[in-house]
Amino acid sequence: MNAFAPPPNVAFDVDIDADQAAFFAENGYLALDRVTSDEELEWLRNVYDTLLAMPMSGFPDRLYDAVRPYGSRDAPILGQLLFPEQRVPAIRQTALWRNAQRIAQRLLRLPENEIESWGHIVHKPARHGAATPWHQDEAYWAPELLYYAVGSWLPLDDVFPENGCMWFLPGSHLEPILRHRHMNDDPAIAVLELVDAVDTSAAVPVPLRAGGMSFHHPRTLHYAGPNGTDRPRRAWANEYQSAPIMLDVAADRPWVIEGREAMTRRYAATRT
Repeated sequence: MNAFAPPPNVAFDVDIDADQAAFFAENGYLALDRVTSDEELEWLRNVYDTLLAMPMSGFPDRLYDAVRPYGSRDAPILGQLLFPEQRVPAIRQTALWRNAQRIAQRLLRLPENEIESWGHIVHKPARHGAATPWHQDEAYWAPELLYYAVGSWLPLDDVFPENGCMWFLPGSHLEPILRHRHMNDDPAIAVLELVDAVDTSAAVPVPLRAGGMSFHHPRTLHYAGPNGTDRPRRAWANEYQSAPIMLDVAADRPWVIEGREAMTRRYAATRT
């Protein structure tokens, strides 16, 4: 999709200092007030809305609902679309992309040329946008691969607890990967949730103005509530990671294998 005008040419440079890096190392997350300009934010909203209006397939090759079984084409209540930067390459020309890449590099402590990145957009419609359950991002990783990573999350609308801002459990990134399962114990549903209850009473909500950004470690427990407001909640997430290496012994994440198999079966069923 190259029909978009180029993003605004804005000088909007953001970096983090040693205190912010230390906060991330201790707590497993970090929030920044702003990483992009008003002009660029409007361009990003236009891209987001255009991509969101694409026909659904119900599978991760296009827009799909992360809390319904693969193949569902009902209006999504937790819509996701992977790799928007592949559909609109100009995204990589934005100050947002440059700033997030720079900050991720600092947090990962890796040279910039050793960091790969990819994104996805997440949509919670007004009034019935579903909650994102407590989880760790690393629980989604392919069990045969290992890499270093950090995630970022940018709201295109002001976010607060009532419309689904992020919540983080400080220090949880220092703990192992917990057992996860697919929502409703249905491996054909993409979203994961924790198997066992975890004390989240110390969790911290992170409200942000549009154009702010949070970063989190892949083991940090996090959650985003439902959208109970009259306006949609639009968010743009990215992952920054080192090149994956193949493990001699795969990690014990059977839920990932179950999800792959379920998606393959449902995709094959749509082709018969």
